[in-house]
Amino acid sequence: DGWGTTEEKKEFLESLQNERSKSVSVEQRTRRQSETTPMSSSDNERDLFIPIFALVSLAGLFGAYGYEMLRLASRGELYLPWNN
Repeated sequence: DGWGTTEEKKEFLESLQNERSKSVSVEQRTRRQSETTPMSSSDNERDLFIPIFALVSLAGLFGAYGYEMLRLASRGELYLPWNN
């Protein structure tokens, strides 16, 4: 059929099964080691710098935009395309 002999297919499948069983056993060993290793308190803490920085930046951006809108509207200089 052009895909090799059944002997080659069997060897290939056996090698795949061996590799898979090895990778599963390695994953299980690393999982066991990570479970037995006590974590320090600094590992459990989450770094919140980026989310806090993003929220403060967005608040500042929208605050400045809102301030300019109100300032221009109070002077009558605010251009709105639907009020032509």
